[in-house]
Amino acid sequence: MSMAKYLNRSVAKAGMDVTARICTLKPTEPEHQAIHLAAGENFVGRSRETGIRDSKCSKRQIQLLVDLKKAVVALKVLGVNPCGVNGLMVMQHSECELKHGDLVEIVYGRHPFEVVFSPSPTDDKEEAVTKGSSSSGTEYEKWDSAGNGKLVIYTSAGVVASEKIAGYDMDGTIIKTKSGLVFPKNTDDWQIIFPEVPEKLKNLHKDGFKICFFTNQGGIARGKISLDDFKVKIKQIVAKLAVPIQVFIAIGDGFYRKPLTGMWQHLKNEMNEGVEIKEDRCFFVGDAAGRPETGKGATKQRKDHSLADRLFASNIGLSFYTPEVHFLGKRTEQWNKPEFDPTGVHEEVALLDPDDVTFEDHPCEMVIMVGLPGSGKSHFCAAFLQSRGYKIVNADTLGSTQSCVTACKRFLDSGQSCVVDNTNVDAASRKKFLQVASELKIPCRCLVMNVPVAQVKHNIAFRELSDSTHSKIKDMVFNMMKKKYQEPALDEGFKSIHKVNFKPNFADEKQEKLYKMYLVEK
Repeated sequence: MSMAKYLNRSVAKAGMDVTARICTLKPTEPEHQAIHLAAGENFVGRSRETGIRDSKCSKRQIQLLVDLKKAVVALKVLGVNPCGVNGLMVMQHSECELKHGDLVEIVYGRHPFEVVFSPSPTDDKEEAVTKGSSSSGTEYEKWDSAGNGKLVIYTSAGVVASEKIAGYDMDGTIIKTKSGLVFPKNTDDWQIIFPEVPEKLKNLHKDGFKICFFTNQGGIARGKISLDDFKVKIKQIVAKLAVPIQVFIAIGDGFYRKPLTGMWQHLKNEMNEGVEIKEDRCFFVGDAAGRPETGKGATKQRKDHSLADRLFASNIGLSFYTPEVHFLGKRTEQWNKPEFDPTGVHEEVALLDPDDVTFEDHPCEMVIMVGLPGSGKSHFCAAFLQSRGYKIVNADTLGSTQSCVTACKRFLDSGQSCVVDNTNVDAASRKKFLQVASELKIPCRCLVMNVPVAQVKHNIAFRELSDSTHSKIKDMVFNMMKKKYQEPALDEGFKSIHKVNFKPNFADEKQEKLYKMYLVEK
């Protein structure tokens, strides 16, 4: 029996009036229009009705089988190009189930719509859990999403908006693994971390706090964890705690992932029913707090895997506690501060150290830049040297090191100074250009970016968040370049070597505010 016939028969047997509920694909972008789905079989794709004209979208891109009684939609991808469900790619011929609040991209990364059932669904089997105990709180549980599925939000029944937020990380803070492993084996591998947790949360709820969990779950975006399975896990945890909770789940990288503040901003702007949150009356608890390894043998405590939770609280301006301090009343623990503090960055720093270096009216020369990706070489070259007549040579633009060597010869032969804007992290990569300068009897100076590695990593994170044109630098590539790094020396053939400081330049106040947040977890 086909899926469509099965769904239609199940509706008929139940004797349900399908007009009692409607299902709509609600657009999240202004250029699209709402798509109303009938009970049973629907086809959605490129058409006048949907307003989608994208050639990558088939006329029958997806098949949607709507069960109005159960409030579920069975999706099957028919088109050649994949679609997206809650940020995950779904390939041709694949099938999955959609529920109220799920986000569907008709073509992966394009044409996003939210699945909306009206009235919203309830599960009779879990009525005791899902019905709200307070007339002022949410009556039923619900799922929401934002950022094209990069953020998923669960709101249990009974959640009440409040100006006071009791915020928690989840793994290692509210729950731990049953197996004793660092990472859970599966979505059932969990238990409440301390016996004191449920009572603490219930007392906070009675005191008027809204309980919120903020959890990073990059494994969902990487396909290591099923979002549907994780949703079941969330509901089980909340049921076990027996207190109304709102859960924010950051899927993958980006502005929603801690220590960035996207989850908190979405809570403030969209998920607190217009009630203004007062940060000075809120707090956050998490285990990623930068604590070093302590003790030996049976009392040994592993060092924290990161600082993400502590820095998340710092970025927002919240009081921060570890689970042991908050739930067990232990003394405040020692922790290691991050190597780079972006809050202390000022624009007044001089670009060049005061060592009488000048580039005004200089004779024809070659300049070799040295610095890791993200150290500000290209910005310095464009802002400082290009305006002084230096020709910029860059492998990213020209395609190869050999093309850069050829370009340098051409510029120097014509009497034009040039600057090699590559990383040039080791003596071998610099030698090729120094040989050109030596053969042409042209002086060569070296400019070394005077930026600590921790700030370089911060700069890379900032660049990826603020400028989508920059390609992502993988950790493996960065670490390889850092390992190869050799400090330039005069005996390589340089006339002189000078340090260049990093001076941030912001397009607007929003960019400056972002840069002065903690962006890196460790």
